[in-house]
Amino acid sequence: MKIFITMPHTPIPDSFFTPEIMAELGRSGEVCRNPYDRDLTAEELIDMAKDAEILMTGWGTCYLEKEIVAALPKLRLIAHTAGSVAILASPDIYETGVRVISGNDIFAQSVAEGCLCYTLAALRRIEHYTGEIRKGRWLESGFENKGLIGKKVGIVGFGAIAKYFLELIRWFRCEVLIYSSHLTEDEAERYGGRKASLSEIFSTCDVVSIHSSLTPATEGLITRELLESIKEDALLVNTSRGKVIDEKALFELLKKGRFHAALDVYEEEPLKEDNPIRQCKNVLLMPHMAGPTVDMRRVVAAGLAKDIQRFVRGEKLVYEITEEQAGRMTRG
Repeated sequence: MKIFITMPHTPIPDSFFTPEIMAELGRSGEVCRNPYDRDLTAEELIDMAKDAEILMTGWGTCYLEKEIVAALPKLRLIAHTAGSVAILASPDIYETGVRVISGNDIFAQSVAEGCLCYTLAALRRIEHYTGEIRKGRWLESGFENKGLIGKKVGIVGFGAIAKYFLELIRWFRCEVLIYSSHLTEDEAERYGGRKASLSEIFSTCDVVSIHSSLTPATEGLITRELLESIKEDALLVNTSRGKVIDEKALFELLKKGRFHAALDVYEEEPLKEDNPIRQCKNVLLMPHMAGPTVDMRRVVAAGLAKDIQRFVRGEKLVYEITEEQAGRMTRG
């Protein structure tokens, strides 16, 4: 069994492929790696991986069209060290019979943790009061903060991250409303919530958390009309993608101060230095780092290494991404 790692010898890939992980991969077969300190072109990948049965990919790997996969005659499995495989490969690669695994489920746990962190930090106004202390001040009279216990929480999109997020907030005894095009009433109840429309979520929930993947169907899903209807003093949390929301309307309305937000993603990244949203005191701003945390990279690599061992033994894969799942994943 030959395993080819497309990722170059640079700090981020090296944080996945530690000596321990390389040794674990070596238990499944011969491991070869991109020898350069840069990403491979499609032609280089085809040449270097022509004998590989397993391809390990990550951020920066060239987009895998069906023709590229077909040019790798021995390829049987793609192991993607990132989350969404929609960014990595064309859906028609499944027609070649190649199977796909990814770090999506493991990363989802870390992103859900980040979402909870942002939610609590924004509700309790951690950034504001830390800033006050740094300025030499203390707690002013009539201070304001909130908690999550017993709040009404709206979830928009219901993939792996949203499911883990709901597990994390179960202790807080929240009333949960869920919007998803592929969710059944029974499934919503199993996760402690109920199905609801976007209009109900935005007009009634204390916290609205956006988890929708970015696809042509979800771009601009959160409209100005929905944002204008948001409950007074509510908190909007976005850890999905900036383009899911009408960002122009979002920034305009946030500057008016009627509601709060915790934003990790933006339509254009990095956020421009002169963007006035940077000065809004009712917004917690983060630079697209809700997750996965750096220490989770080797966890993902270890999980995929174990799945590769299962693949070699002909066992059921834990982290497999089906064609249907890939079709619902973020594409940008």
